[in-house]
Amino acid sequence: MTLKVLDRYLMREMLATQGAVILVLVLIILGGMLARLLQEVTEGRIPADVLPPILLLGTLNALILLLPVSLFLAVMLTLGRLYKDSEMAALMACGVGYGGLYRPVLLVSLPLAGILLALSLTVGPWSKLQVDEIRAESAQRSDLVGVTPGRFLETGIGGTVFFVESFSEDREVMHNVFIQRRQEGETQVMVARSARQEVDAVSGQRFLVLKDGMRYDGSPGDRDFRIIRFATHGVRMPDPGAARVRNRTDNVPTARLWGSERVDYRAELQWRLSVPVSLLLLALLAPPLAHTAPRKGRFARLALGVGVYVVYAQMQILAKEWFADGQLPAWLGMWWVHLALALLAVLLLMQRQGVFRPRGRTRREAVA
Repeated sequence: MTLKVLDRYLMREMLATQGAVILVLVLIILGGMLARLLQEVTEGRIPADVLPPILLLGTLNALILLLPVSLFLAVMLTLGRLYKDSEMAALMACGVGYGGLYRPVLLVSLPLAGILLALSLTVGPWSKLQVDEIRAESAQRSDLVGVTPGRFLETGIGGTVFFVESFSEDREVMHNVFIQRRQEGETQVMVARSARQEVDAVSGQRFLVLKDGMRYDGSPGDRDFRIIRFATHGVRMPDPGAARVRNRTDNVPTARLWGSERVDYRAELQWRLSVPVSLLLLALLAPPLAHTAPRKGRFARLALGVGVYVVYAQMQILAKEWFADGQLPAWLGMWWVHLALALLAVLLLMQRQGVFRPRGRTRREAVA
């Protein structure tokens, strides 16, 4: 297919602008994500060595959600510059209408929608599953890398409260250890001068070996407490392989969603299919929405566009929740939100084409 000069020009401008928009949005999201992860690391909820893979997978998942809005803003910014520099007026005078503008928009958006469909159905749930598995395994890490000296920490070891006053230089030995945990309806409190991890040579099971300490067993409020003094006491650590992934629908493979009768699975499937659909609809909405007078500048309609996208995104979230809760019928699902946006795009395009202009008014009077 031979591309016109105008098509190549607009496609190049839209793709370059989209790349810049994605870069800015990714940096903003990465900043917030990194801040939250660093807070979890400092609080000992996750070890520092899992931060890079979680950050990378989170960025990959964010890119899937950013592609529609980035293309939407790119088209609006590209056409907005043409309006600002009066180039759009010259194009219209040469006979280029909205059909000529939609051609390069569709040439960009259709391949992106296909790529986004594959990413949303495969890479998206896979990346979320990987993050959940990393978090589940790090929550039961037996090496206690998240323990910070001088701070109480609720670890993944059965909700155990752990406190270490200090570590040895090689971090192999912990000094002045305090452990509180619940076991078989009783509360156990253990204090020890030192502790270190050891692995049983036969079974491979990990133990936290406490030395020179006391153990208190009983229920809070009762006087029946057992006090045991020990020279060496081993606490069995959980098997890292027994880590459990959170039961969520967004990390379920798409193959399990097809044909399922579960309402939450059907809502999740429609959510994944909605991502490429939203990219196409936003691309169709952008040209008529980007129309502005030359003196108003390139960013005159950008705030309106962002507002439309925010409302559209929030309505998608609400529609998914309503569908998953059974408040919407299956035939309606989330599609009514996309239908509303498509109707808005058609109405704006008809308005720009002068369909709603009163009869008898000239084009010059309508523009004035």
